[in-house]
Amino acid sequence: MAKKTNWVLIVLGIIVFVVIVGVGACAGFGYYMYRQLDISAVNTANPEEEFAKMRTRFAGQTPYIEVSKDALDDTIVHHELEKKERITLTGLHMMAYDPREKRLLRMTIPAWLLRIGGSKPVRFNTGGGSGFDTGVRMNITNDDLERFGKGLVLDVTKRSGERVLVWTE
Repeated sequence: MAKKTNWVLIVLGIIVFVVIVGVGACAGFGYYMYRQLDISAVNTANPEEEFAKMRTRFAGQTPYIEVSKDALDDTIVHHELEKKERITLTGLHMMAYDPREKRLLRMTIPAWLLRIGGSKPVRFNTGGGSGFDTGVRMNITNDDLERFGKGLVLDVTKRSGERVLVWTE
């Protein structure tokens, strides 16, 4: 008499194996993506020196996105600064200062990571519990940034002292 194979246990074992491999792959991919971001925070009471040094790189340049100090909803995107050909970017950089915590945050996002999103908008929203909340919520696509090219994207200072500087390279 031949032994009957228990197919239910075999199928269940395969499903458990696939789930474990899937969770491991997702965790590995998440860790890899996290390692691609360059994020650093420094406590400082006077960030103006850092902002002034960075702003000199863009002296005389109009930001791609202009935000009024009084009405943060009043934003202007300078599409006239866009070029016909796209320029390959290496990254999107951000400096943000929160006066309540006296913390200066620097972040770099590699351009290839932005390209993964395709034509989905890059949201310039520094809120969300991070302590930085400029109130600026702009939807600019990676294609828009590549047509704009290298330069100053956003420079905004709120009356409360929060400041955000975004540029592409």
